[in-house]
Order: sequence, then C-alpha cells, then structure tokens
Amino acid sequence: MSEPFDPYRESMRPVDYPQAGPQPPYPNPQSPYPGPQSYQSPQSPYPGQMRNIDQFTTALVRPRVVVVSFVFWVLAALSWPVGTVVRTLAEDDGSFAGFGPIMTLFATGCIGVAGVWGAVLLIGGSYQARIGLVGVSLVIGVLALAAVIVAARDGDAGPLSWVVMVLRLALPAVATVFAFLPGTRHYFAGNMG
Repeated sequence: MSEPFDPYRESMRPVDYPQAGPQPPYPNPQSPYPGPQSYQSPQSPYPGQMRNIDQFTTALVRPRVVVVSFVFWVLAALSWPVGTVVRTLAEDDGSFAGFGPIMTLFATGCIGVAGVWGAVLLIGGSYQARIGLVGVSLVIGVLALAAVIVAARDGDAGPLSWVVMVLRLALPAVATVFAFLPGTRHYFAGNMG
C-alpha cells in the first residue's frame, strides 16, 4: 500500500513547460505525464484544450441611452462647482473673499469630482454606480430644492442664479431617466461584479 504524497520527504519533479513551435504528436513516449489519455488532444500532452466556441469573444455593446445618461451625469456633476463660480461672480461682485464662498466652492468641487467619478463608473457598466448616482442625487437634490425655496422666499437671486438652480434640479432627473430607460438593463446586468 502506498502512502500519501509528502512534498517534504522527496524533491519535487520539475515542471515540463510547453515550448514554442510545433508540438510533438501525442502520445509522446518521452512525456513524463502518465495517466488516462482519452481526454487529451492529439497535438498536446496538456489536458483541457479550448473548444472552437471558446476561441471567440463578444463585446457587450453600450446602448446609446447609457452614453446620453453619462453626458447628463457629467453635466449635473459639473453644475455644482461651475454654478458656484458663476453665482459668486454674478452676485458677489466677483470676489471669493471670506470663509463662506471658499468652503462652498470646496464642497461643490467635491460634489463635482464625486459625480464625474460616478459617471465614469456608469459608462463602464457599473450597476452600483447607477444606483449610487441616483441615490446621492436625491439627497443632494434636497439641498438644491432648499436653495430654490430660500431664493424664492428672499427674492434676491438674479436670473443667472435661477438658471444654475434649475439646472441643478433638472440635470440629475434627466440623467436618471436615461440611465433607466429600456435597453439599459442588459448592459448593467452584465457588469454586476
């Protein structure tokens, strides 16, 4: 009766890597691999060759609505930092003096970077990015809606500020609609991991 293989008792056999060029016909009497040979290819001593069907790959075609959604998500993300700069230049005499405007620009810049990052993941097919963009845009949309309510109550917002506020509300909604239109499901379902 033979004992189980112990790698520490005797030295291991060297691996016979395949060489470039034509392979010798199988069975090769010089091959160190004993065992059943019915599943091996006649050209190679290595089991498990690929079938012809395995030689072809197909690319998952990106639907146009995903590209349109990507564009709207990038515009929605950039509406925060660019809109902050536009509003500050239009309403505050073009000065970024003080702690408030600088921190507002920093916070909206972070929102813009995160939104562009999510949009890039979305165009790559990330299902989680699609859900994350929609969820975060809902939370940030509450802030945009609060800004609209405060501006309407105070009445001191200029026309350029109103354009920025409306774009901050409308662009994520349009991007969300395009991200969930029919035809996008198979694209995101193929990229769940």
